[in-house]
Amino acid sequence: MKHLVIIGVGGFAREVYWHAQNSIGYGKKFDIKGFLDGDVKLPEEEYRKLRLPVLGDVNNYQIESDDVFVCAIGSSKIREKLVSTMKSRTQGGGISFASLVNKTVSICPNSVLGEGCILCQDIRVSDHVSIGDFTVINTGTTIGHDAHIGSYVDIMGSVKITGNVKIGDHAYVGTGVIFVPHAKVGKQAFVGAGSVVLKKVNAGAKVFGNPALEI
Repeated sequence: MKHLVIIGVGGFAREVYWHAQNSIGYGKKFDIKGFLDGDVKLPEEEYRKLRLPVLGDVNNYQIESDDVFVCAIGSSKIREKLVSTMKSRTQGGGISFASLVNKTVSICPNSVLGEGCILCQDIRVSDHVSIGDFTVINTGTTIGHDAHIGSYVDIMGSVKITGNVKIGDHAYVGTGVIFVPHAKVGKQAFVGAGSVVLKKVNAGAKVFGNPALEI
């Protein structure tokens, strides 16, 4: 059995601790070992909320052969930084990142899920969808056929992604956003909560509203 180590000690890490216990394979393929600090210390009261010990940090933790990791950091840029830190310590090998998929998630068998993703409750992933590495998708989101979601994307709850939508790396999609078919979101774009995306959001742009307009 593998031992899951959660990178992060903040609120999202505590949520991931709970999600992990409700994910496919928990208790059979993996258990939960504890948490790792990132590269910034949080206030002491945050550590007291954790249900398992902090085992060290990303720079000094002794990686063991039966460890598997998940990066529970809300910021995609910091998530990428900490993943890179861990991989650099083993020259990219000897370390495994798990994708946590809640038991209530439905994924079409011909869709592809990358490394280190987190899929929360009641998500529906349709036909020939591709999801990149270290992407986080929150509760109640639906993803239509032939959609492509990049790596290090943050998708909040109850988002409706219809067919053939493309979302670039490091994009942020707020709660309740609706994408019409064939809409495109560029890398590092920000789509505000409740927006309706009709066409294209340029890379790095911030949009909000119905229809979503740049702000």
